[in-house]
Amino acid sequence: MTLSSWWRTFQDKVRNSRFFAGYKVKPQQTLESGKRPDYVAVSKENPQQKAVADAKFVKELTSQNVEQVEGYKTTLSAKKAAIFVPKKTRIPRTVRAQAADSDIEIIRKRARPEKVKAYA
Repeated sequence: MTLSSWWRTFQDKVRNSRFFAGYKVKPQQTLESGKRPDYVAVSKENPQQKAVADAKFVKELTSQNVEQVEGYKTTLSAKKAAIFVPKKTRIPRTVRAQAADSDIEIIRKRARPEKVKAYA
């Protein structure tokens, strides 16, 4: 399986995450500033409530990744924000603390596709 296939599978899992429960998800929406977060979501009950998320398929999460999502959150006045990473991604304590201080959730997801069971 190619890296792009793994990435596509990972993005599908992010889009279907419980983080977006009650929200209508819009992938790759370009903001007025020209920035483009992976996911912008609007609450189905209250259109003023927004959520923003970015999927990072990296070996190690950095403070720049957190700052990027923090910028999206501020620009959109989003109530919720998250960074999705594969389970094996290393997250330094300082980065985890920075995300917590910015009220950004870090959510780990399986990156590989689920095994398909053969039918007899």
